[in-house]
Amino acid sequence: MSKSASELFIVDNSDSDWKIRSYLSDWCDLSSAIDIATGYFEIGSLLCLKEQWQKVDRIRILMGDEVSLKTKRAFSEGLRKVTNRLDGSLEVEKVQNDFLEGVPAVVEAIRSGKIQCRVYRKEKFHAKCYLTHGRAAVIGSFGLVGSSNFTLPGLNDNVELNVQIRGADVRLLQEWYERHWDAAEEVTPEILRILERHVESRKPFEIWFKALDEYFRGRELEPDAWDEHQSKVFPQLDKYQQDAYRNLLNIAGRNGGAFLCYGVGLGKTFVGLIKTLRTDPVFIPLVVQRSRAHVNQSLI
Repeated sequence: MSKSASELFIVDNSDSDWKIRSYLSDWCDLSSAIDIATGYFEIGSLLCLKEQWQKVDRIRILMGDEVSLKTKRAFSEGLRKVTNRLDGSLEVEKVQNDFLEGVPAVVEAIRSGKIQCRVYRKEKFHAKCYLTHGRAAVIGSFGLVGSSNFTLPGLNDNVELNVQIRGADVRLLQEWYERHWDAAEEVTPEILRILERHVESRKPFEIWFKALDEYFRGRELEPDAWDEHQSKVFPQLDKYQQDAYRNLLNIAGRNGGAFLCYGVGLGKTFVGLIKTLRTDPVFIPLVVQRSRAHVNQSLI
């Protein structure tokens, strides 16, 4: 922050103790409403304000994108970019914030209408403006206009240039904002869907299933020629048994052995028999079964 002889109030992120993030955080204590115009919106902008933004009664976010959104098709493409950017910012946030602390509060604020989002589609929109409206009349409204997008880098990291606007000029800024807000397209439901997908509760089974999917992705094993053309047992196995067989070979190849520990009745014996019948045995299977277990020899 710096002041020149002409009384300009500048916030540019150059002072480690006074950034745009600090400016907005302080205004959250005083404001009943904040109107934001930004080229881009990312979740890190709200999260870096911690719980401060929750003190504000209403936050409006008016955003744009790099493309002109005049046609419906172009708008759909632009909206996809907006939601993809938000989705990507949530994935980045997970690197340091595994449980996305703070995001559920954002979701609830959007559901209740406390946070509203629109995209300006008439022309390419790349404005950056922060209008803060004090709760008390003696405080009034102030504007901060400059280069900072409503993103974490824009509020905290990048070298920016933003100038505070005061007095009667703020009314002109507010009129400008209202014109563009009224002409913008409502996208709050789309923003909400992106956020909800990341924070909705998951059942333990869904988490376990997703973990297995991620673990085995790229490890799919295909049957070799013997399995496909010579084995009598392999074609009769279910897919999960075929996968177990191939994974047994893979694990045994790395570690010198492997265990198949399915529950009762899931076909451990038949999986082991395939390896027994191969003409190029490298690993000898040991099938441990109950004395009363019976194998249909006609399948071999």
